[in-house]
Amino acid sequence: MHFQSHTVVERSLQTVAAFFADGQNLVKWDRSVAKVEPTSSSTAAVGTTFDTVAPNGLRMSYRITAHDPESHSTIELMPSKMFTRAVWRLQYDRVAVGTRITCDVDFTLRPLYWFLALPLILSQKKALARDLRCLKEAIEAM
Repeated sequence: MHFQSHTVVERSLQTVAAFFADGQNLVKWDRSVAKVEPTSSSTAAVGTTFDTVAPNGLRMSYRITAHDPESHSTIELMPSKMFTRAVWRLQYDRVAVGTRITCDVDFTLRPLYWFLALPLILSQKKALARDLRCLKEAIEAM
């Protein structure tokens, strides 16, 4: 499954990069994340691992697999019972009024969870758009 959404924030690319440099900012805009817990001591972005804890307590583990602070980031879900693969790609582009942030999400459910495909298709596009509205508000509040 693939979902894509974007938002334009009225802030510079450097401000956007600074916002994303702090992994704790994820809780300010991703409504499925109540807490972020670093799980590596890496000082470089690529290779950094972290867990997220959802409001319902569900824990997921991630790894940053690509990162250019003024261009893009790629984050992959580490082994999961529900997903064979899940990848989030964030692209940052300068535009006349600030920075356009595009988020692409690709994921594949494991066969045992295929029954969730339709509910995910129906809910995730709206959820992603809502999260990016929250992202815009959080960055512009800086």
